[in-house]
Amino acid sequence: MPKVLFAVSSDIYVRNYLRTDALSFLRKEFSVDIIADRNLALSDEISRHPDFKGFFALDSRAEVKHHLLFNLLMWRYRRKSRTFLYRWLRNSQWHLIRREGSPLSWAFSALAWLARAARNPHGLRIPLLANRVVFPLASRALQKSLPLNIHLKHFVATGQYDLVIFPSAAFDSTSVDLTRLGRIYNVPTLCLIDNWDNLTSKTVFWEKPDFLGVWGEQASEQAQSIHGFLPEQIRLLGTPRFDSYFEIRERPTVECHYDFPYILFVGSAMPFDEIGTLRLLDRIVSEHPEIPTSLRVVYRPHPWQQKRNSPAIFNPTDFSHVTMDLQMKTAFDQGLQPERTEPGFQPSLEYYPSLLKGARAVVGPLTTMLFEASLCLRPVVALSYFDGFHPNTGKRYFIHFEGMDKVPGFEFCEQPSRLPEMVIHALNHEEIPPQSSDSETSFFLFRNTQSYSQRLSEVASELIRGNDKISAPT
Repeated sequence: MPKVLFAVSSDIYVRNYLRTDALSFLRKEFSVDIIADRNLALSDEISRHPDFKGFFALDSRAEVKHHLLFNLLMWRYRRKSRTFLYRWLRNSQWHLIRREGSPLSWAFSALAWLARAARNPHGLRIPLLANRVVFPLASRALQKSLPLNIHLKHFVATGQYDLVIFPSAAFDSTSVDLTRLGRIYNVPTLCLIDNWDNLTSKTVFWEKPDFLGVWGEQASEQAQSIHGFLPEQIRLLGTPRFDSYFEIRERPTVECHYDFPYILFVGSAMPFDEIGTLRLLDRIVSEHPEIPTSLRVVYRPHPWQQKRNSPAIFNPTDFSHVTMDLQMKTAFDQGLQPERTEPGFQPSLEYYPSLLKGARAVVGPLTTMLFEASLCLRPVVALSYFDGFHPNTGKRYFIHFEGMDKVPGFEFCEQPSRLPEMVIHALNHEEIPPQSSDSETSFFLFRNTQSYSQRLSEVASELIRGNDKISAPT
């Protein structure tokens, strides 16, 4: 029986691939060995998996060099993706420069930003080292200074594998080293791009895996235009997280978490003034008689919320029509903190379909859950305007959202003043036909009659049978 190595380098992959049935068909057809980063918060859970074969460790000094190289590549190739530039602006704290006030206040804030950016390892150092003259020398020196991970080398060298598979956000050293080891030991590598924006928001591959499993046609085009992959290296797989959104359509009844009609407000990991927007939504519900008095806004903050310049603490007593999402309220009651990333907190995927399906409409800044709401045939109002605190919160820099306005029921709100009319329109939106929605969302998310698990197993079989390694362009 052919052998497959599956490497887990992030806690979120435990949820997305090990807690789902993503590997079920793979495990039936092949002998699967699972390895994982020793420092993951969910390492105990991984170690209990029947196919677990061991942990690998990452060298902290090498990680610093890897991340520096990733950031240099991000800046050097920023013209290939506007989201690369957004990432640098955010990492360098560009928001500290004032956009309002006198020219003098702008000048002082710009000087303050320069002083901080000079000390910030993600600030001025990145464009200085990634300019046209210095970049070839700096990147070459970094690449030469990065030895192969000895733990990963041991697994690949001794396992006699026919295929190596690893989920990735395209910004991790594990995928780089497994790709390099695959070439050394003549084992094909398949990288599974885990999230919607990963190919446009992180960096470019400096070591390209032999094959890339992506969400859909949009990601396939991005893999070619941004990263230089060949079409024959790319496989359309979708994602294991979203199969349940299509299954729920077939159920005659759907369990609802709430006994009242609601608008679902989904928060973003990226900084956005969500509390201020909730106040606006609270007023909209109060002041518009065409909105039922029983309707409420359910606020679901992102579980890995990044620090923001606006208030982030939700106090239910400040609102008349807004309540905290039950799953997140339980997490906060158990110690989860806003504006912190707790890798061990991986919300159950089983909760999402009924939460989205039960909403009258879904509102929020630009986050993947808006796309998920469209898969659940819900009207969506996507907030794409300057929130008063965080520059670059509009869709200009989120290029993975390009084309979403073609999806039935999906609208971008680019002015806060338009939010009342757009919310009312979403609440009164006609039922969205599945065929009309799928004809548009299929560009972003590939889907056929098979499950993700079946598609992954078929791709693995194809790659193992052929084992014709494709030489990626450098």
